[in-house]
Amino acid sequence: MDKAKLESALFTFSQEGNCLGTTDTMEQLTIECASDFGIDEGLECFYVLKTSTGWSIDNVKELEDLINRCNGIILKHKNEA
Repeated sequence: MDKAKLESALFTFSQEGNCLGTTDTMEQLTIECASDFGIDEGLECFYVLKTSTGWSIDNVKELEDLINRCNGIILKHKNEA
């Protein structure tokens, strides 16, 4: 039997809402990393960002850091597989 392939990974982040009240009091962001051919195959995944509460950032680097955290966990999985 072939080894099962990892097709997607889901990451959920939460933080307090912004001070303007334009989002819920708690914000939640889900980042899904997915690949048609499997993340394990060494191919890059694409990202789907979802939120029903709103998600506030102070600068682009904050969002980049979240995606980099997801990538770090995926790379760790690949190295251990």
